[in-house]
Amino acid sequence: MTKRQLRALLDRLLVTHSPPGDEREMEELVQSELEEAGVEVERDPHDNIVGKVPGISAEDAIHVLTHKDELGTIVRKIEEDGKIWLEPLGGAYAWAYGEGPMDLLGDEVVTGVLCVGSKHSSALSQRVHKAKTGPLNWDLCYIDCKLDRKALEKKGVTPGTRAVVARSRKQPLYLGDHVAGYGLDDKALMAVLLLAAQCVVREGPPPRDVYLVATSCEEVGVSGGAYATQELPGNVTVALDIAPVAEEYPIELDGRPVVLYKDTFIYHKGLSDHLCELADEIGVGHQRGLFRSMGTDASHATRYGHVGKAAALGIATENTHGYEITRLDAILNCAKLLSAFLLEDPPWEGAGAPRASRSRRRSGRRKGQAK
Repeated sequence: MTKRQLRALLDRLLVTHSPPGDEREMEELVQSELEEAGVEVERDPHDNIVGKVPGISAEDAIHVLTHKDELGTIVRKIEEDGKIWLEPLGGAYAWAYGEGPMDLLGDEVVTGVLCVGSKHSSALSQRVHKAKTGPLNWDLCYIDCKLDRKALEKKGVTPGTRAVVARSRKQPLYLGDHVAGYGLDDKALMAVLLLAAQCVVREGPPPRDVYLVATSCEEVGVSGGAYATQELPGNVTVALDIAPVAEEYPIELDGRPVVLYKDTFIYHKGLSDHLCELADEIGVGHQRGLFRSMGTDASHATRYGHVGKAAALGIATENTHGYEITRLDAILNCAKLLSAFLLEDPPWEGAGAPRASRSRRRSGRRKGQAK
């Protein structure tokens, strides 16, 4: 896929609304894209979208997990005059959004403004004064749609309704070879999953069954991935997620895929090492990441004992859980690495088994496999 084609895919992905528990727009888009690629698709009882690419063997299936929910909020209270007060879902920080348009996902999308209040005020206006003198939090701001409570109820906006950054603020911004926007975590990684799906179907069949899972409710507890890995056959899991660029991590904002070795749990060293070697072999390079303040579908599923061996691939990203920035070639290279791993013949043998030489792996690939 060219960068222009990737931009067209990101244009579709990034404007979707998919807060935890109300992920309908992303579900429809992902299901449509997978089916168009020729992948068998179904929805499981946890609202995960599960695509299957049959392999030569049904033994030792592999799962690829990418979450389809974005950060968002949930309506806590609506006052008589229509002021809407919110609770965060996942690591959604009010100060990362600031005042501006928000969309409420009622029976229809209702747009309002995230407000703090007039800044031409003193300590007598206590709530605004707190927002002026400290970090903005959700107790200090509200959404105003200029509709009263009864009018909002008629549109399906009630306590429990989800609210996200408005679609008008979600159009991606392209800065040369970079893309910026809200929700690259998860949507840039969903692009990786969809690109890999196209490649595996086109160049396959893979040596073993592949399950491509768009997981639900990752941002609020990583439950979708845990459910999927418990129910699906197979013992090898690879998650896709962002890799934060921060002072404490040796991660650079470039096009190399990031192989995670630790976050809230540890990943399988043999599998992670293999992904690093494979990345170098196919020419995309790699970075190794260990992160204190994050977790993925795979690390949580491993912690719960649902998978045997887990790894995670990331794309280096700035401003994570805010207005995020990554590189287009990072997305493309991560998809290349994932595709090469899924199509590798013979497949990765696992820890303790004798490994085929690199030359035998390369010569043993079937015609058309990832190079």
